[in-house]
Amino acid sequence: MESLLLDKTEDTPYLSFAADSDVFEIAGRSLPEDAYSFYRPVNRWLEEYIAESDREKVKVKIHLDYFNSSSGRYFIEMFAIMQSSKSVSFSIDWYADADDELMIEKGEELKSLVKIPFEVVNP
Repeated sequence: MESLLLDKTEDTPYLSFAADSDVFEIAGRSLPEDAYSFYRPVNRWLEEYIAESDREKVKVKIHLDYFNSSSGRYFIEMFAIMQSSKSVSFSIDWYADADDELMIEKGEELKSLVKIPFEVVNP
């Protein structure tokens, strides 16, 4: 299976879902004009990864400066896919700067919606 690697743009985050790694990363800003076109292939890749991977545990590290509501919808979908996995155990570290109250709040909100290990981290 090929890895999913996307470079950061002004409106989309850096995304590193390396098929041979125990760590996935998302970083930057998520304001795609068409969130469906950006995130649907990501979530399809994740479904395929779960079906094919021999990894037992994967840590997902997310450090966003900002994301729009349509991106948030796809994060929830992504977390639901992770949560439904029977073969791979996912955990999420949501990084937010200590003075970024909005991103801390958004992380706590997302944490309350999932039943997988989810930590809001202030570096």
